Amino acid sequence: MRDAKTAARIQNFGDAEYFARKRLPAALFQTYEAGSGSNATAIANEQAFRDVMFRPNGNVFNASRDQTTTVLGHQISMPVIASSVGMLKLGHKDGEAGVAKAAGDAGTLTFTSGATGAPIEEVMARATGPVFYQLYYFGGRDASAAIVERVKRAGVHGLVLTIDTAAPVTAKERPYPERRSLPLDTSLRETLKFAPQALSRPTWTADFLRGGRELKMPMSLRQDGTAMEVFESFPGMYQQTPDWKDIAWLREHFDGPLVIKGVLTPEDARRAVDAGASAVVVSNHGGNALDGAMPTLKALPAIVAAVGDQTEVLLDSGVRRGSDVLKAMALGARAVLLGRAYVYALMAAGEPGVARMFELFHQQIDESLAFLGVRTPQELDASFLDLPAGWSEQDRNDRPLVNVP
Repeated sequence: MRDAKTAARIQNFGDAEYFARKRLPAALFQTYEAGSGSNATAIANEQAFRDVMFRPNGNVFNASRDQTTTVLGHQISMPVIASSVGMLKLGHKDGEAGVAKAAGDAGTLTFTSGATGAPIEEVMARATGPVFYQLYYFGGRDASAAIVERVKRAGVHGLVLTIDTAAPVTAKERPYPERRSLPLDTSLRETLKFAPQALSRPTWTADFLRGGRELKMPMSLRQDGTAMEVFESFPGMYQQTPDWKDIAWLREHFDGPLVIKGVLTPEDARRAVDAGASAVVVSNHGGNALDGAMPTLKALPAIVAAVGDQTEVLLDSGVRRGSDVLKAMALGARAVLLGRAYVYALMAAGEPGVARMFELFHQQIDESLAFLGVRTPQELDASFLDLPAGWSEQDRNDRPLVNVP
């Protein structure tokens, strides 16, 4: 009941962020807020969407608009997908399974992180739409092969491989008085250090205790097959990361759709196509990887031009509202992935919060289509945008006048 009431109060991305910050201990909120180093990339991601403005068709009325599109063989109700974000169950007991349920109910796809706090079987049991599993190359080929077989048995609809996590990231630089840290382990000493933060957020603490104080990473396994704790799993993710030969190997062992996430250059996009990618995600990990990487919206046009219709091009990082979705689609993206937008909504209000965020994006896209004078996102191209000089390799060409009946 409390989650439903909070969800109803969310009217935009900022509201979700506000309620998430109020509910979570500071260290946990900072974990989901993330960013790396100077935070330049995360800031640039959002600024890029602000720098690109619309050139609408005026005096055009469409009584109804249609957002449906097809991504990776699945028709979805709107061009918005839940991206893969780890450790969600630590922030809210609904976790990854609740996201899969809310996204499916909204008529779209879910990408579930390999750093999930819920077993993939639990996620699939709750899912009401297609689920793609994002594979971390934990333990190299042998361990990855076992995980691939497991997720295939669970019924996932495709795999996602992230290629921009070559090393542990340097956390976002914060003023010393604002820094907070999660416990390093489950020892009494670390628990007592974290206690003041937990006690300052009684709603989260009560939910965490009722949820069984779950700190396992059920898809990250020790050599004896048991699930790792949150605190021991992350170093192992960076002991071995995939190269292009590994992607070709994975393609041989999985015949379903394979998405390569973390592409920022035309060269990597072409390599992904050559390796058998069904789609590429133009992504800089939401500004959580290389500090100073270019914003994804700016990288998008050259990548679209490089791969043409050889693969589907998706985009994430910096998407905060429905109009952002349409800017990306006008530059050639098939759809966009949400990260912080739905994560904050989940942390604020659980599964109802995620459902609310998808509802808001659908409303905002519909409204923007009406103002742009088009019926579907597929009608958009770069001619609907005012791009900063020298910002893109795609020059805007004047479009023909719209025929108004």
